[in-house]
Amino acid sequence: MPLILWTVLALGLVFIAVQVAAYHSRSIAPPLVMAPGETFPTAPMQRLVRWSLVLGVPLMAAAGGVVAWFGPTVFYDDDDIRLLVTGLLIASLLVLAAPMLIAGVWAGRGDDKLDERDRAILTRAPAGQAAAMLVVLAVWMIALQEGFRGEPGIPRVFLNLIFWSCLLVSQGATNVGILIGYRRT
Repeated sequence: MPLILWTVLALGLVFIAVQVAAYHSRSIAPPLVMAPGETFPTAPMQRLVRWSLVLGVPLMAAAGGVVAWFGPTVFYDDDDIRLLVTGLLIASLLVLAAPMLIAGVWAGRGDDKLDERDRAILTRAPAGQAAAMLVVLAVWMIALQEGFRGEPGIPRVFLNLIFWSCLLVSQGATNVGILIGYRRT
């Protein structure tokens, strides 16, 4: 059986296991009870996450565009381009992580900006992180196996790109999980 088929099969099984674990983790926080027809106003956390995604995704896209424009090898070898891309990636990571950092500050101060609904949503939000990272790793693995078939190795630059993509997708998945949590309540 070809290596690519084994890879897809193994990743599929791991993906199913992660989905089962994420499904079972939803029962940790109690469900929110609302009266029929009642809607919640937009929460400060929800607005913060929206702005985080509106600002963070274009920064990630800009970094990816620079790497795609110059190519991975030039990105890795040219210090100016590498510093530009790294700066964009760090900026996008900070922007995407800001809602969770601010929520931690709010919770530590005992602000009334986080109610029990917000806390329940924040508890469930990371459930999709593992699945999102697995998808990213699967795409990288298949693309690199097919792109460098017959080559003795894969250039080191791709390790750097895999790291950053997993890190950013993980943080972005948490933010998307928060928005999904607000949509479901």
